[in-house]
Amino acid sequence: MKTLLIFNLFILSVLAFAQDMKTITGSEGSYDDEKLERILKEDKTNERQYIAGKYVCHNFAKTFYLQRSSLVEDLAAFDLDGIASEWGVVIQRLAETEKMPIFTVTLTQKEHGFYHMINAVLVDEKNPGKLESYIFIEPQSDAVMVTPQDVYNRYSHYYDKSDKHEPVTLEIGKFDSFKHNGNIYQSWGKQLYSFEI
Repeated sequence: MKTLLIFNLFILSVLAFAQDMKTITGSEGSYDDEKLERILKEDKTNERQYIAGKYVCHNFAKTFYLQRSSLVEDLAAFDLDGIASEWGVVIQRLAETEKMPIFTVTLTQKEHGFYHMINAVLVDEKNPGKLESYIFIEPQSDAVMVTPQDVYNRYSHYYDKSDKHEPVTLEIGKFDSFKHNGNIYQSWGKQLYSFEI
């Protein structure tokens, strides 16, 4: 009886520990999200003001990407003075700040003219081509969406006015360059994976 009680206490303590550990589980392994919480707390992209025609959703997503993505290897591809003058934001990418594999995410629903950009964090690095390998961040508010369904639930009301499910295309990509082409500043990036949710 005493052994059974000790075993039950051990199981309860393990379960309590597991519940206290904040993890997001992908199809392979799990990811401790405390690092993401620290990044979101330290990064101030969400405190920027939305300015129609000047600083909108794609600017928020690209700013967060530039400042905190471990995928950015060389800032020489980005005219940081141009970003400061065009977007009104100074990119602060300190070497000692924590970074993660953060991507840009384009959401589109062509039939209804819906377009939005957010970010994604790769939490299952063994399976980057699977949608379930990502969690999603709204850089304007730091809201975290753990599943693709969470993303759909958050944004579909902007365009889905019917009783049927009208899917949105979700494209995961990278922001590769921001340069002046002689006439205007342009952003270049590439889409890596496309999904319908």
